[in-house]
Amino acid sequence: MDKPSNVRVVGFPKTSYDKEWLDTLKDRELSETACADGDTQIWGSLNEFQSDLHLEGAGRNIIDLNWIYFLTDFA
Repeated sequence: MDKPSNVRVVGFPKTSYDKEWLDTLKDRELSETACADGDTQIWGSLNEFQSDLHLEGAGRNIIDLNWIYFLTDFA
């Protein structure tokens, strides 16, 4: 059964974002930053993220190219 998730997964390109700076932001700030930037990747649920990770060849790129954050307070 597919349950609604209260987790949003975002990926910030490593070439554009400094992880130390991202680590200073709260979930809402991370969400706002991700939504304002067309280069970030946003998954609406853990299931979406998991599906993309399992796509052949895509999973490695997602992890290698992005800083991944799991947000719970993004409303």
